[in-house]
Amino acid sequence: MSITVRNITKSFGNFIALHDVSLDIPSDGLMALLGPSGSGKTTLLRIIAGLDVPACGTIEINGEDISARSARDRNVGFVFQHYALFKHMTVFENVAFGLRVRPRHTRPAKSEISDRVMALLKLVQLEHMAHRYPTQLSGGQRQRVALSRALAVEPKVLLLDEPFGALDAKVRKELRRWLRRLHDELHVTSVFVTHDQEEALEVADEIVVMSQGRIEQVGTPEDVYHHPATPFVYQFLGDVNLFHVRIEDGNVVVAGSAEAAENDQSNDEKASYGYVRPHGLDIARESFGPGDISAKIVHINAAGPVVKLELAGDGGGLFHVSITQEQFRDLKLVRNDSVYVKPRDVRVFEPEYMI
Repeated sequence: MSITVRNITKSFGNFIALHDVSLDIPSDGLMALLGPSGSGKTTLLRIIAGLDVPACGTIEINGEDISARSARDRNVGFVFQHYALFKHMTVFENVAFGLRVRPRHTRPAKSEISDRVMALLKLVQLEHMAHRYPTQLSGGQRQRVALSRALAVEPKVLLLDEPFGALDAKVRKELRRWLRRLHDELHVTSVFVTHDQEEALEVADEIVVMSQGRIEQVGTPEDVYHHPATPFVYQFLGDVNLFHVRIEDGNVVVAGSAEAAENDQSNDEKASYGYVRPHGLDIARESFGPGDISAKIVHINAAGPVVKLELAGDGGGLFHVSITQEQFRDLKLVRNDSVYVKPRDVRVFEPEYMI
């Protein structure tokens, strides 16, 4: 089931949460709405679900306008961040709830409800916990129960609001891989909200990057990470260094560091900036020649498969370089060493995008 969002605007008092947002969500895909707090992603999800009403605009599912329908009549499954399970009901009863409260003429038979619930619990590997209560489950298990409950009513669309945000990092990683596998089995058009860039890049087929109530970019994880459309997308999706640059004979010349640009929101319209990922910088003990930057190593983090270096340029600005463990061993780097750095992949945006 495809979802079409057209010209949605939503305000809360004087705060405009969504500015004329339009979006096409393809059938059977798994799409992430990604952005910082206040970007409008949860508001957009709730409007698709019918839990919030926009000031203007329309929502269509499979070409049918459902804007005037209530949440109950949209046949949409919704999974909340904090599970929203009924504490006085068992796991089985929680999953069966949506089926049991249907009007009599659409309510499945008791045996059919039982079969469907147990099939879903088996799918999420919780069939042996059907008679436990939510307080007897871990956070990851409760979230799987919440997902089963949303799927029990056979929704056209599955919507998930920060589904793993309340879980610790290890469980979150396990569940997002599990969600990806589950989606590939069920092929339900799904949209999930997250502020976790790694989560969106790992799980989603497509990512919608949002900021201040607007869509900055829509694309595959590879597209938005390797070909960001705006400075905001570049900075939000992973670490990035910001350098002062100038253009000479069509070539980008790096003049020096402008500090690491991690979510930098400065607004110096006169400055020209080049954006470089930490892994887009080459480092050596000897000068590369024209266009390189002399720097001193301030900090080394060698834990993990990648070594992360913090450097101070001659002008005092800090920036970051990522190298392999093999490179680190070959260069024999230590704190306070003097080194040379040369940007390999510099991205300069058009003037209208300059921050």
